[in-house]
Amino acid sequence: MCDGAPDHEGSHRKIFGMGSAMRIGLARLAMVAACLFVATAASAQTYPTRQIRLVVPFAAGGPADLLARVIADEMSKDLGQQVFVDNRPGANTIIGAELVAKADPDGYTLLMAIDGTLVMNPFLYSKLSYDPFKDFAPVTLVARVPSVLEANNGVTANTVQDIIAQEKAKPGTFLMGYSTPTSQVTGELFNMRAGIKIQLVPYRGGTTQVTGLLGGEISLGLESVNVALPFARAGKLKIIALTGGERISLAPEIPPVADTLPGFDLGIWQSVVAPAKTPPAIVNRLHDEIVAVLSREAVRNKLTTAGVEPATSKSPEDFAAFMRAQADVRQKVIQAVGIKLD
Repeated sequence: MCDGAPDHEGSHRKIFGMGSAMRIGLARLAMVAACLFVATAASAQTYPTRQIRLVVPFAAGGPADLLARVIADEMSKDLGQQVFVDNRPGANTIIGAELVAKADPDGYTLLMAIDGTLVMNPFLYSKLSYDPFKDFAPVTLVARVPSVLEANNGVTANTVQDIIAQEKAKPGTFLMGYSTPTSQVTGELFNMRAGIKIQLVPYRGGTTQVTGLLGGEISLGLESVNVALPFARAGKLKIIALTGGERISLAPEIPPVADTLPGFDLGIWQSVVAPAKTPPAIVNRLHDEIVAVLSREAVRNKLTTAGVEPATSKSPEDFAAFMRAQADVRQKVIQAVGIKLD
């Protein structure tokens, strides 16, 4: 009998009308469950006892990598074990996600997952090597990297209302650039909610799209705020609105699209997940540690300066519900317009 297991002799006496074999079987099952509970609790108390790998499905550099390294450095200090970043770029984050989905569920391999990894890839690909809702244990949201609706200086519209009104009055007034699947879905949702049909133009990378915007190839664009904001503050383009649902501390003067189209919230976000079946006690420990890291003023200042808005979930369950809600919206848009990447 493991330490802390209950008195199963008493349990035998309470199970009336059963044969002795059944009573013994039930008692053994109860003993196994008790032992597993005690072992899991003990494991969580001593966790971690070795280094933790945080897989980032992007090359070094960029918002996701910066965020991961800041979190990893702070967690290493707090936990007394190294948390190291392992960059595994490629295939629209699928390579890194697949690696973590197949890892041991012991809390020593984690994934820095973006919105695309968890709530878009399942609908963008006919066959996906992982199921985000079955293969991962949600830990917490960690940040939003707000996207903006931007315009070149030749556009007379200055608000979301202006853009909608001008496009309705003269369809084809605008061309809207995008450089990621998330931005494409955002553009399509904007069209659907506004009752218009602005033509979307694909670009390879945010810098290329901004170049097209400045050169007049397109009139509007969807880009992350950290890319667009320096150009806007230099007077080279103008930012119309945020695609996330709330204003941000980095640029509180920018209104969200939701001010005009209530409920509109389709910004880019980042999170941490673990392999499915990771013990809940360890998942909760990771959640609490990451939330503590991201609540520090020095950490928040460093990230917001880089255009990354720290944002955490109240609990792993809260993050799981957020994932489901975001998946529902994106699935409807992706299926309505027939977006596929394979």
